[in-house]
Amino acid sequence: MTRLILYIGALAQGSTTKSRMRSLQSLGWQVLPFDTTPYLLEGNRAFRSIGARFNIGLGVSKLNKNLISWATNLSTDVWMIWVDKGTWIYPETIQQLKYHFRCMSIHYTPDAQILSQRSRHFIKSLVDYDFCVTTKEWEIDEYYRNGAKKVFLTLQGYSDDFVLRSPSPSELLEYEADVCFVGHFQNHYRARLEAIVRENIALKVRGDQWLKKRKRMPLLSGCIGHGLWGDSYPAALSCAKIGLGLLGKHIPETSTTRSFEIPAVGTFLLAERTTIHQELFEEEVEAEFFADDLELIDKIKFYLKNIRSRERIASAGYQRCIKSGYSSRKLLEALMANVIREI
Repeated sequence: MTRLILYIGALAQGSTTKSRMRSLQSLGWQVLPFDTTPYLLEGNRAFRSIGARFNIGLGVSKLNKNLISWATNLSTDVWMIWVDKGTWIYPETIQQLKYHFRCMSIHYTPDAQILSQRSRHFIKSLVDYDFCVTTKEWEIDEYYRNGAKKVFLTLQGYSDDFVLRSPSPSELLEYEADVCFVGHFQNHYRARLEAIVRENIALKVRGDQWLKKRKRMPLLSGCIGHGLWGDSYPAALSCAKIGLGLLGKHIPETSTTRSFEIPAVGTFLLAERTTIHQELFEEEVEAEFFADDLELIDKIKFYLKNIRSRERIASAGYQRCIKSGYSSRKLLEALMANVIREI
């Protein structure tokens, strides 16, 4: 019997949500998608900002209304409802869909969604999901406190776009750097990056909000470029000698997708030292870690000079990604096996 997954999420090109859907399809699952992206873009810039921050507005109500109307008019059996980052999905919507299809439901997010990016709709919906999946070990207890029935912990992993590659001349011209950081703006990131630039190390920074804030960061202004989407992101990582794995401080972050994406393209990973990072990659063998700016700068200088050591560790980091199954496809395969065992 074919098992059909009703897949609900923002399926914009280059998004991790769309990547997960494609990974499920590559594993043999039949997927029927409902793209929430158009609703996230409803209204002018001010309305979109309010919607993103407070999870209210015309786009939110319209999304839920249209989702129920579309889904309940389907003439097909649904085995599972999969909601990806469901901050805008009402609990009543999940209840109606489960009742209509007589099926189970799962919520997946690679992000912090209780201590950060919190949504009252999501919190109220926790009791209605049969399974919840998080990559944040420090949020598991909060899931259960808010009514979650069964919580699975998984790694963030890397998508199929992140593979060993030989950068083209045009990619090298745009992205080549001694050190690369890709991520949204945070003051913690800014301080680490400014420490690097003070040492006259060739740095490139890409991500949301950096360009907008460039005038207030004269030290970094010459390093900052536009955000990266689709194939340009792995291309930029592969053009750097060292990829930085910086961690946010607004939440107790212990790893990010960067922790996997950098070694997955064969680039040397230099990340903040955490217990989780040390479990994922053996220090000084498969990746390198640092605790403060002094250690960060010392290790950047050492590995820029010692090419063979850098390349050996980068290669070992790549092999660890393969051996330990850190790809999204492998992680989703294990997740779905766990779900089936729980049914």
